[in-house]
Amino acid sequence: MTDQRISHRRLLGLSGALGASAFLPACTGGGQSSEASQAATAAASGSPSGAVTWWDQYRPLTKLFTNDVFAGYMQQHTGVKVTRREMPAPDLAQALQIGRRSKQLPDVHSIAGLEAAPAALVSEGWFSPIGDLVDVENSPVGPYLYDGIHRFDGKVYTFPVFTGRWHDAIPWTNTASLKSAGVDPATSPATWDEFRATARTLTDKTPDDVFGLVVPGKEAPYLDALVNRLAMTAGASGGVDWKTGEYAYGSQPYLDAFEYLLSLKADKVIHPASPSMGPRDARARWAAGQAVVYMWGPWFIGGLNVEEPEAVQRGVGVWHVPTPEATRNLVYSSPASGPFWVSSASKNPATAADLMLKLATEDVQSKLASTMDVPPVLLDQVKGSKAHPTYQQNVAFMEQDVRIAPVPEVGTPGVAKVLATMRDIHPNVGEIAQSVLSGSDVDYKSALSNYAGKVTAERDRALKVASKGGAEVDVKAWVFGNWDPKQDYTQKSYDGR
Repeated sequence: MTDQRISHRRLLGLSGALGASAFLPACTGGGQSSEASQAATAAASGSPSGAVTWWDQYRPLTKLFTNDVFAGYMQQHTGVKVTRREMPAPDLAQALQIGRRSKQLPDVHSIAGLEAAPAALVSEGWFSPIGDLVDVENSPVGPYLYDGIHRFDGKVYTFPVFTGRWHDAIPWTNTASLKSAGVDPATSPATWDEFRATARTLTDKTPDDVFGLVVPGKEAPYLDALVNRLAMTAGASGGVDWKTGEYAYGSQPYLDAFEYLLSLKADKVIHPASPSMGPRDARARWAAGQAVVYMWGPWFIGGLNVEEPEAVQRGVGVWHVPTPEATRNLVYSSPASGPFWVSSASKNPATAADLMLKLATEDVQSKLASTMDVPPVLLDQVKGSKAHPTYQQNVAFMEQDVRIAPVPEVGTPGVAKVLATMRDIHPNVGEIAQSVLSGSDVDYKSALSNYAGKVTAERDRALKVASKGGAEVDVKAWVFGNWDPKQDYTQKSYDGR
């Protein structure tokens, strides 16, 4: 998806599953003749039946999927047998590629790690449309469907399970340390200056081995996300200026974001081992009390609850993301994509789609909120769920702080071919930030300007390639003259461009 941050699960590198070659023989997907017979029986009777295999990378959701969604579905439909395999995203991608070649794809799977736009996968015939099998349009998630993300050539292929209204620069706090330093956990520092002053107070008034915040720098994608979010709070719309279609990485908001991070480094409020930490390392250090504030995504408290529950018991709080001025700017995210898809190789697509749609029910959405990962698409189900009050508070903050941004491929399908053709440019924003924060003598202003120029040139090249290939697309696809920074850009907004 255009200019979206990398998936947090790819940052985490979740482990604990077998390699691709180990589980393929055990997970034959919909390729067996017995399943074809079961599917035919189900079609004749009108009752879901047969085997459904399901692959994904959502380790934190294992209990929800296994004990609630799948077990409940099988209890309701005794003729259905659901088998799930969870694996890290890189292994999942490898398994899917091998499965496609060997005709052993599962019935339902996510696309984590495939490094291809959903539109490209649809055009290559990976998936079956589900709109004629189940009524997604009139389900609770119907209002959140977008062309080019969930609907292709008028056919619904997937739907959002998680919300797009989130960001990954949420200040999570150790409330015990805040109180010991005389800082009110319930009052968010509104501005960058206030946040900086608070970080100094926390560093000064806590033990010598405790710092105001931790900023993991080992993995550039984390810093890329952080810089982009900070630039948004400084007035940027993101990597692209939607009013002009130009790449904005060399603009003043991005320079301000770098300057601000460097000011925190100069204040010596960032944990000194940060450059050698990955995001999960930083969470462990935070949980051990070595840092008071950690800016990360909504899944932070859910991860703590599973792996460092004592930190949650000690006290975890949350603040609004600070902005440069008291007059707040917003942060922007693209609409949530569809995490799950029915394989075109499935011999039981109707039952697979029906099972998938259970994730859109209010009951499952409420239980999804209770896992405290990325919030569910039905945000009204968070309140009243079993999620920790701090998680619920954060969701309320994100509803105030986040707006849904335009997505070029929604308005112009040919953009997907351009994005598929574009090559990565290095050093990117995260890599530049990584060098700067590790102490390297880098002219970040020139580096950001050069990056914007190179990305622009690469897009121009990709546009020519896509146009020669028959795609109807030009640079105007990145221009949204009716974009209102204070409002969500909805499906209807594309008609008024």
